[in-house]
Amino acid sequence: MESDPSMSEYVRNGLAKLVRGDALVREDVQKAWDAASSDGQVDLIFSGIGGDPSFSITQGFIVTPADITTRSMSILLSVVQASPVRPRLVAITSNGLDHRSHSLLPLALRIFYGWFLRQPHEDKIGLESNIKQATSSEGWLDPKNAVIVRPALLTSGKCVADTKPNAYRVGEELGSAWTVSRADVGHFVVEKVLEDWNKWAGKAWVIAY
Repeated sequence: MESDPSMSEYVRNGLAKLVRGDALVREDVQKAWDAASSDGQVDLIFSGIGGDPSFSITQGFIVTPADITTRSMSILLSVVQASPVRPRLVAITSNGLDHRSHSLLPLALRIFYGWFLRQPHEDKIGLESNIKQATSSEGWLDPKNAVIVRPALLTSGKCVADTKPNAYRVGEELGSAWTVSRADVGHFVVEKVLEDWNKWAGKAWVIAY
């Protein structure tokens, strides 16, 4: 990340801290939390963790370990719960995880998601379940402290929203949700969610072109 032109300046200026560790090791997550807390109370957590998938003819795309997002979120939430602060949380998952949103997918994506992305999506369902448990009536985190973002099929394209108003659609449900770039997901989080938190808080939002 230090060699990434979009990040290197922030690292050099001390505006971004890099903490080496494993998101599946609680001690490492605690170390990252402590580093973030050293400059003051943590106000916001952004979680977009994922794995580098491989392809199997019989299983589609698989990520090892298969529960990387579920377990990492569970560990992260346990670290936060043990602290005296309750920051806001933005978590990136995926569209089409439940029956209703899956039924709204274009036919080709229903097939693709249902077979080729079955394992990664099961993992993201686990991630969302952890957040829902933490923000439930029996949980410890205010539901208004969490926003889940469910992108359509992610691409590495440019940020269309930088030059085009209303470049993407956002809703609790969306039809014909084919793709969206990672850059535009970032735009939505920074320019929309963080700028008007109360509008988006406590819900899961689908984003697509």
